[in-house]
Amino acid sequence: MSKNVIKSNSWWEETIDTPETEIVEENIYVDENFIKNKALIRMDLNLIQFPIFSKNKKRKVNQVVTYFFNKNRDTYITVTPQAGDYIPGETEEKIFIALMQIMKEKGMPKKFIISAIELKNKVNFTTTKYNSVVAKSLSRLASSNYVFKNTLYSSEYKGVLGEKVETSIFNIRTITLSKKENKKYRDIIIDKRIKVLYEIEFSDHFYKNIIQKGYMVYNGNTLLEIESSTARTIYMLVEKPRFDNLYLKLDTIFLIKRIPLKYEKKN
Repeated sequence: MSKNVIKSNSWWEETIDTPETEIVEENIYVDENFIKNKALIRMDLNLIQFPIFSKNKKRKVNQVVTYFFNKNRDTYITVTPQAGDYIPGETEEKIFIALMQIMKEKGMPKKFIISAIELKNKVNFTTTKYNSVVAKSLSRLASSNYVFKNTLYSSEYKGVLGEKVETSIFNIRTITLSKKENKKYRDIIIDKRIKVLYEIEFSDHFYKNIIQKGYMVYNGNTLLEIESSTARTIYMLVEKPRFDNLYLKLDTIFLIKRIPLKYEKKN
């Protein structure tokens, strides 16, 4: 097995080796007996409370992660990366937020076309290598597989789906403008320096049950200005119940379970 090596000058740039597949299980379960307010423990099933994007700074290549949300281990989410890659992390989360902004500007279509420079401007990449960063992140988002068991809310059935659901976030098609069959796309591109476009089509489960469930009530610019993924999640968790209130009281366990973070009494 080769040793996993991560070399990075910035949070969006990384190089990797390819070790064997590793299976990791994390119990996102907290003993609720000592918690006074039981209502704070229920799982509000939307994007910000799913571990869709890993907050682990030490992710490993080919590492499959399962998050268990209860003691019986029948409520979980498993994230599997494409071979030779990581599960989605902070860069992918920012790319996803940018995609939500662009999708909203286009009228919330399930399928739409974007360019790398559009994402660069939304995310505010300062690297000149943004094309490769965007390409890698979009590939990672499209190729990672998610398994939901008793965790995916169905807008159609107005409840949590009990069966196991396997899905990706979206499908992606890379459109190279220099190819003859893609000349028709040139007419919709003002910036003639753009050589590649990406056609994004969200999967049914993500589009119907997560995106349409109200993720964009948050200001996308504000989210992208928050550097830390954990801080970004805390912000979203606090802002949703706070609404118009000037202050809010939250149990620490509420935040720990939904970020999610591992809980230990000694900490």
